Amino acid sequence: MFKSFILVAFVASALSAAPAPEKTPEEARAELLSFGISSQAADGLIRIGTEAKQAAVKPDGSTQSPMEAIGAVFKLFADMDAFMKTQSPEDQAAAKKMFETKKAEDDAKWQNLMQNGGK
Repeated sequence: MFKSFILVAFVASALSAAPAPEKTPEEARAELLSFGISSQAADGLIRIGTEAKQAAVKPDGSTQSPMEAIGAVFKLFADMDAFMKTQSPEDQAAAKKMFETKKAEDDAKWQNLMQNGGK
């Protein structure tokens, strides 16, 4: 159990620390719509992501500690999951497909990164 917590903590901190090209809300919305998610659900997911991003910066302008970042990632996923449960079955299926596709893409990136020694 402890080993899996360490792994989750490491991955979450790496994800939060790794610079990633940031999408504009319009780009994110277009991507969500391309998976068949309704505009209402897409707007809700973007709102949740925007709120999470804003919460990541403390009032004094500093960033979260690694443990706070891990907690924020779990909260983001929980908020997105709770929101999607209120949406239509079609939106839920489209979101599931999108999350599975994104997970497969991320898994492939991590596998490639590990095979190339982090390069």
